[in-house]
Amino acid sequence: MLSQGVTPVKAASTEETRFLQLYDQLKDPANGYFSPEGIPYHSIETLISEAPDYGHMTTSEAYSYWLWLEVLYGYYTDDWTHLEAAWDNMEKYIIPVDEGDGNKEQPSMSYYNASSPATYAAEHPQPDLYPSLLSGQYGAGSDPLDSELKATYGNNETYLMHWLVDVDNWYGFGNLLNPSHTAAYINTFQRGEQESVWEAIPHPSQDDKTFGKAGEGFMSLFTEETNTPAAQWRYTNATDADARAIQALYWAKSLGYDNETYLAKAKKMGDYLRYGMYDKYFQQIGSASDGSPTAGTGKNANHYLMGWYTAWGGGLGSSGNWAWRIGSSHAHQGYQNVVAAYALSDPDAGLIPNSPTAGEDWANSLTRQLEFYTWLQSSEGAIAGGATNSYGGAYNAYPAGTSTFYGMAYDDAPVYHDPPSNNWFGMQTWGVERIAELYYILAASGDTTSDNFKMAKQITQNWIDWSMDYVFANSRPATDAEGYYLDGSGNRVLGGHNPAISTVSAPGEFWVPSNLEWSGQPDTWSGFNNYTGNASLHAVTKNPNQDIGVLGSYVKALTFFAAATKAEAGSFTTLGSEAEQLAKELLDTAWSYNDGVGLVTAEERADYNRFFTKEVYFPAGWSGTFGQGNTIPGTNTVPSDPSKGGNGVYASYTDIRPDIVNDPQWSYLQAKYNTSWNPQTQTWDDGAPEFVYHRFWSQVDIATAYAEYDRLIQDGGAGPVEPVAPKAPTNVKAVAGDAAVELSWNNTTGADSYTVKRAVTSGGPYTDLATVTTNAYTDTSVVNDTTYYYVISATNAVGTGPNSAEVSATPTATPAPTGELKVQYRTEDTNANDNQIRAQFKVVNTGSEPVSLSNVKVRYYYTIDGEVSQQFHCDYAAVGSSNVSGSFVKLSAPVAGADYYYEISFGTGAGVLQPGADTGDIQIRINKTDWSNYAEADDYSRNATQSAYADWDKVTAYLDGMLVWGIEP
Repeated sequence: MLSQGVTPVKAASTEETRFLQLYDQLKDPANGYFSPEGIPYHSIETLISEAPDYGHMTTSEAYSYWLWLEVLYGYYTDDWTHLEAAWDNMEKYIIPVDEGDGNKEQPSMSYYNASSPATYAAEHPQPDLYPSLLSGQYGAGSDPLDSELKATYGNNETYLMHWLVDVDNWYGFGNLLNPSHTAAYINTFQRGEQESVWEAIPHPSQDDKTFGKAGEGFMSLFTEETNTPAAQWRYTNATDADARAIQALYWAKSLGYDNETYLAKAKKMGDYLRYGMYDKYFQQIGSASDGSPTAGTGKNANHYLMGWYTAWGGGLGSSGNWAWRIGSSHAHQGYQNVVAAYALSDPDAGLIPNSPTAGEDWANSLTRQLEFYTWLQSSEGAIAGGATNSYGGAYNAYPAGTSTFYGMAYDDAPVYHDPPSNNWFGMQTWGVERIAELYYILAASGDTTSDNFKMAKQITQNWIDWSMDYVFANSRPATDAEGYYLDGSGNRVLGGHNPAISTVSAPGEFWVPSNLEWSGQPDTWSGFNNYTGNASLHAVTKNPNQDIGVLGSYVKALTFFAAATKAEAGSFTTLGSEAEQLAKELLDTAWSYNDGVGLVTAEERADYNRFFTKEVYFPAGWSGTFGQGNTIPGTNTVPSDPSKGGNGVYASYTDIRPDIVNDPQWSYLQAKYNTSWNPQTQTWDDGAPEFVYHRFWSQVDIATAYAEYDRLIQDGGAGPVEPVAPKAPTNVKAVAGDAAVELSWNNTTGADSYTVKRAVTSGGPYTDLATVTTNAYTDTSVVNDTTYYYVISATNAVGTGPNSAEVSATPTATPAPTGELKVQYRTEDTNANDNQIRAQFKVVNTGSEPVSLSNVKVRYYYTIDGEVSQQFHCDYAAVGSSNVSGSFVKLSAPVAGADYYYEISFGTGAGVLQPGADTGDIQIRINKTDWSNYAEADDYSRNATQSAYADWDKVTAYLDGMLVWGIEP
């Protein structure tokens, strides 16, 4: 019998072992998944064109998957440092904020006017119709989030990932605002729903017009202005990736992670992610159904769904005193994330953001997303595309009979049409996997009666029932030449329920669908209780293939669904049992595809003729410089197609990116094109080119599928064995202070308490110092200038586990300098939360020689509480306020009570300070340019009780650059 409160230890299952093996393969530097800066590449291979058009790009998607990988590694090992390192890398290289290095990557965001977020420009059906005129035809509505985000965080610098990064600076644009980074922010798709990756023009997100058209940069390819385009920066996030990052941190917290610093970052990301809920130009939802949108106020421009993106930008240089922001009018089913919405809204989930209305917004979004999926579920069970608040991207009137969802128009392929955005089966697995997770979360928590639970269960159950008819392990489905599944009589399967697909035995193979065809539309939404099953909305399932990433996501959907049925009913339902068994069979067959670097299959790329096709549109007269040194579009162009509405030329993929021909796989592709591609029939006569790709997201999806199956179905292993003491604590840290050492460590699974042990010799013997139930302890029984060695062990009812790795620290007294000066301080500013910091000083000459005040500096340490530019004022000085100036300095590493100091300097007119004399009053006041509040209570140099002048050693003084008074924090 197990002791009460003891977590039984499980033997490692096959799936756990395989997860950890894949983890090692992904993290092995020899395998090439990460760049020298530690950034995950989209793929190891470089000759690839899909969403990223070069393999050594990265995406916000890849980062979000990296976090998920590290969450499950932390679950198995209790080592969460890898998760934190991944977040740090994400913050450094793909969230464009000043991550502590002083480089402002959103340099003019403070100029943003929430009453006028952006200037309207219509989207167009063909790239040939661009640039689009910045007409302002429809005035933007107001942004209701900006003020509360400023109040919460002290500034409005968006804490979201930009979606695309040129990891190795292959395009050559460089990182203008952070030149120490090799990785550079770039963008591609900018020209409407028909612009595919084959038709996009890569360009820098920080455009000072060094590249592109002389005097215009790349801006004039996309938008048309009356004036010459200004130098500018601009970023775009993919909402699904940031939501997946938050989803990962939710699971980390659920599985034992408790570092509030990083959980707070996830909350902050969720706070800003709300911009993805807003119409592109903040127009009222549903108001444009007749072609006449109404500018939004408050939150009536909020559709509470995850739009395709949000974007923001502003000016560069001395005249760059402007900024803008847009949301997205288009919502795609594959981008919704009900787990993130749950995590950011439910008190039990623990990630509600700090802004006052964020929790309510995300609670509304959770229900709205579940309604959205219910509305979009076809009669077969597949999920249709989505909806838009801006029909045609230009607020056109809805065609008669268009189905609507809260006033938004049904769109079978939101955002892009080449290929149609909802044809890929992966869009199905991504969204429904998350709904299956929510079904499990709610069932496990005992919520089995709410509408949210009912919708999550119904959506997942219908989808699983449909999809399992088209997924196979150890057998191969029969199809015709166009990819349609066939029944036993050789007839095409064109939908319907429970079709009998003809198969042949194929041991070791797996097959999942690749594409869907859509017809009809859903019924206009009138609430969950009125949903009748969408009898007029149909999906035809096609093109079985062996996509490893889709397989991983699909297995997780099966796994969470099966676990949810057991959590709800106490045992697997019939469909739940079938889902669990299929998940196991798929995982077992997939493992045979491991080539030592990852799980991969050969892929036919019939679209790769487009490497050679002239189809990238440039308007007439446009010529500029690309980052690889070439002129674009160059001279090897053809006239554009007049039927597409433009007047210009077409260039090819290789005309724009000449360095692609140096790729190690280029000669193979070119030879295949020359010998197999038939330009008359537009087919590959001798077979399409085949490639093997180790995509990072795909490898993580399948790796985490093994882990989740183990965690949820195997219960972490093959069954209980004798319980044991917990593992050794990890990530032990020791920070020396004055007569104190601060210790911290990661929580250990199954631990009830921790024993802190100390020695004065490395390696021991150790003496028990304290037993605590938290993961921190401060040792105050130390003597300065003595080195101490510490280990920590964890204990539960079974016993005490092994010691942690040893750490050491040497406490040291903080010396107070003795010199020729001292500082006296007072303040009458007793309000710890207002928009100014006020203090008065006197500098006293305690030496025997006169001191020139121009050689003296005084520093006051505080926390800025929101990164915003600041202003220094000397309201009065006995030596003359014009002789007193101030500057602001950010600490290279924040310390307790301080991340900034302001430094007071004196001009030559301040004169000389004689021995025994003081300067008289110096009255200082500082504020932020946006007049947001400081939180002064914990500021290092502040003493609110010191209303009369007295010596104060927490304000420091320097003479000729040497510290002569006070203690630096």
